[in-house]
Amino acid sequence: MILFTPRQLDAMMAAAVAARPEEACGLLIGAREADNRIRVTQLAPSANLAADRRRRFEVDPALRLRLQKALRRGPRDIVGHYHSHVDGPARPSATDLARATEPDLVWVILAVDDGGVGAVAAHRLAADGAGFAPLDLAVADGAAR
Repeated sequence: MILFTPRQLDAMMAAAVAARPEEACGLLIGAREADNRIRVTQLAPSANLAADRRRRFEVDPALRLRLQKALRRGPRDIVGHYHSHVDGPARPSATDLARATEPDLVWVILAVDDGGVGAVAAHRLAADGAGFAPLDLAVADGAAR
């Protein structure tokens, strides 16, 4: 399970709506807890550096590197990323699967259209790497510590 605060969920949704018709993206910083829960403590929005930002996303590698250095040896880490699917479902695409190389990272996808965000879902790369498995997503006021 991955846990967000209402404010974090609202921020991801606002970013997805604001970026439309392009995909929004960013990194999720948090902590892995003993009970297999992942608690998100911070969002790190990123510029989308993909050549075709309407159908793809690419998180700024300089942002990721800065965060990895800043978080080194601490209790928090990059636990995943989020991106929007414009006029598409909140599930990983074939392109997402082809680009997924880190099984420990969570993929949060927001489905956005002209009516706003219709769905938000979390996924993880399956152990065999052949697909994604859904991950429970919860919103709780005390998610960030």
